[in-house]
This record gives sequence, structure tokens and C-alpha cells, in this order.
Amino acid sequence: MQEPPSTHGRTAWFGARRTRRDTFASWRRGLAAGLAGALLLAGCQQQQTPEYPKPPVVSFKTDAARLRPRTEQQLIGEVRVRNEILPKTNYERRRERPMKPRYITIHSTANRRAGARQHSKALHNGAMRSLAWHFTCDQYCAVQHLPLNVTGHHADRNGPGDKYSIAIEMCEVEGRGQNHVLTWDRAAKLTAWLMKKYNIPLRNVVPHNFWSGKNCPTPLLDGGKPGRRWAWFKSRVDYYYRCINNGRSFLK
Repeated sequence: MQEPPSTHGRTAWFGARRTRRDTFASWRRGLAAGLAGALLLAGCQQQQTPEYPKPPVVSFKTDAARLRPRTEQQLIGEVRVRNEILPKTNYERRRERPMKPRYITIHSTANRRAGARQHSKALHNGAMRSLAWHFTCDQYCAVQHLPLNVTGHHADRNGPGDKYSIAIEMCEVEGRGQNHVLTWDRAAKLTAWLMKKYNIPLRNVVPHNFWSGKNCPTPLLDGGKPGRRWAWFKSRVDYYYRCINNGRSFLK
């Protein structure tokens, strides 16, 4: 029969066991601290990449023209909006989601032959496939295609541009009697009215280029990027906004 260990042996044996237990506990505490640090880092990284991108500030010269104050109703009356909302049964509306607008995205149609009404007919006929946007402007009117509280498909393939922005397409019709400046000015009035209605700052009025890098709206970009022409458009939007906001801008 094996004899029990001596008192000295038992003491050494328990001491070694206690040392192993303390080492294991220390390892567990280190692992927990490491996991906590990793989670904190991941949280910081998520905060650094917000779901609502912040557009760059665009410098522009404030329009010095004398303000002609008007009400919001008067301004939208000048835009001459025609309501031609797509039916919910249309293919273009099958993927829409509820939306609270945070941006306004400006596009151009890249179509030299069709005005706002022709684009509306194309949408109703299903000729635009899965594309859908909220307004089309030409020099005569603006046609509304979607309710303003639902998403379209126009900017970045279900990214934040689609999820959170109202889309305005500007026609590029060429031909005798066509005046693109009138189209751009009508779009600026509509943009100012939408800013006021949804409390959207001018900073969040962006070209399609901001979401996708595409050369759009082509007539208002310089070399495919925002420059002097885009600054001019922003100054017009700011002017009309000040007309309906007691002379005050809403930049950011």
C-alpha cells in the first residue's frame, strides 16, 4: 500500500495547484480585457463610418440680387409641379421603402430629345426598367413621379443616396427655343422649397456625383466634378431659400 505524502509534500502539492489556478484566472482576465478592447475598437470604427455621409462644404458667392420675399406656397407655385405619381403596381415601385429625406440629389437626364412629360410617360410605361426618381424638371414645369416619403432607385444601388434622398432630374433637351438656364432655375426653386419643407441644409444638396462618382449632373459639373457651375447652382438655391426664410440661409 502506498503511504500518504508527508506534511511537507502535501504543502508543496497544494501550493503548485494554487499557482496553476491563479495562472488560469489571470489568463481569463486577460482574455476578457482583450475582447472588451476589441469590441470598443469596433464600436469606434462604426462611429467613424456613419450611415449618413457628410458632404463636403462647397464655397459659393452669395447672390447679391435683391431678395423678393414670397411664401413657400408662392415659390412652389412658380415651379409649376404636375402630379403624375406612378401607381404602386408599377415595376419601378416594387422595391420602395418608407423614407425620411435627409438629402436632395440633383441629376441630369443625358437625353437631348425628351422633356419632363416624356420622361414621365417613359416611367409609366415601364421603359426605365428599375429606375425611379421623384421629380423631372424642364424649362416649363416639374413633374412629380413618386411620393416624397418613399425611396427611389437613382443614386447608388440601395446605398444612402437611394435610402435618404429626394431625386430631381433636370432635362437636357436641345433645339430651337430651349433654355437650359430656365430648367436649372426651376430645379433651384424646387430644391429650396424641399429644403424648407424637410429641414434639409444646403450642405446636403448634392450632385449624383457625390454618391457614385458619375459625371452627373453633367451640365453643372466642371470636368466631371463640382466646381464653378455647381457653386452657381448652390447660390441660386440659397437665394430662393432666403426668399422664403426671412433672408436667412441654412447652410449646414
